[in-house]
Amino acid sequence: MTITKQDDQLYYLRRLLTVFIGIFFIALIYLFSFARDFLVPVTLAILIAITFRPMVRWLAMRGVPSWATATAIAAAILVGGISAGYLISGPVSGWIANAPEIRRTISEKVRGISETFEGIAKAAEDVNSAASSASEQPVTEVFVKESGFPAFLWYAAYPASYVATFAGAVIFSLFFMASGDLLYEKLINVMPTLTDKKNALRVAQDVEKEVSAYLLVHSAINAGVGIAIAIVFYFLGMPLAYLWAFLAFVLNFIPYLGPIAGATISAVVGLVVFDSLSYALIAPALYTAVVTIENQVFSPLILGKRLQLNLVAILMSIAFWGWIWGLAGIVLAVPLLVTLKVFSSHFGSLAGVGEFLSEADDSKVADSAVPSKEAGRE
Repeated sequence: MTITKQDDQLYYLRRLLTVFIGIFFIALIYLFSFARDFLVPVTLAILIAITFRPMVRWLAMRGVPSWATATAIAAAILVGGISAGYLISGPVSGWIANAPEIRRTISEKVRGISETFEGIAKAAEDVNSAASSASEQPVTEVFVKESGFPAFLWYAAYPASYVATFAGAVIFSLFFMASGDLLYEKLINVMPTLTDKKNALRVAQDVEKEVSAYLLVHSAINAGVGIAIAIVFYFLGMPLAYLWAFLAFVLNFIPYLGPIAGATISAVVGLVVFDSLSYALIAPALYTAVVTIENQVFSPLILGKRLQLNLVAILMSIAFWGWIWGLAGIVLAVPLLVTLKVFSSHFGSLAGVGEFLSEADDSKVADSAVPSKEAGRE
């Protein structure tokens, strides 16, 4: 087989194209990080607009102006968010001010456990000393440094940037929702053929419909989780039940890591509030139980399997967007992943992306694990 000069050129062109694609993605990641202050509120605004756009359109078909519905939704979100932030600012500020005392209280509560482990360590050290009495070995002293108060409280001391981001996102979403079908009209106009226009409109409407349904239902489920945890903690004696409702609602948007963070926070507060260590551990146990029931029973039953994501994709998305956009990226990671999955399901060239993001199909795994008769004959 003879390799021609044209084959060499094609080979080097492919190599060059690969390099350009790599440079493009590196530049794109840098752009995401550099334009964070602009892209975070815009992304949040688009997700809010997608979520409530079907409602705006439904009311517009019944005579309610789009701008009126969009203004009402934006005002409700803005007032609700700022009110929630105001209500939790007082308790969080108090926790920050009393951080040294709270840390001292927690240290006293867990001192009994520490003394138990110290006793075990002392017994092990005596055994080792007896075994190596012939050759005297220097004893290495181990000092356990107390960790600082949970870092999540210190982020609350700087709420101005989060308030500005949230307010900007809501204002952007107002214009997106009030624009009516302007974006659809522009999308149709730029398509060259009638077939392309129909396909583009169908894809845009399907993505909006599915993502809106997912975000609305998921938000309703998270609100139910927050209410349930608030009720349980109220009867348990945990302070500020409404704060736990808000905290659980936000953290439940972060799969796996959010429930772990919520259980950890409830454990810390339980150690401060309750005298008994065993009674203090009831709070994280109940928090975990409520979230587990939601995750294993209600979410699969209501959302179904179509938009379920696999664990690897979720963790990679959370790590990536958290690295790029910080706390806001962690919250937005899963909604962005769901949007990408819905979008990729409408294009054959992106079918592999949708398959990678999907949860494992147990039936397919079971079928692939059983050798076929033809394979057995071979």
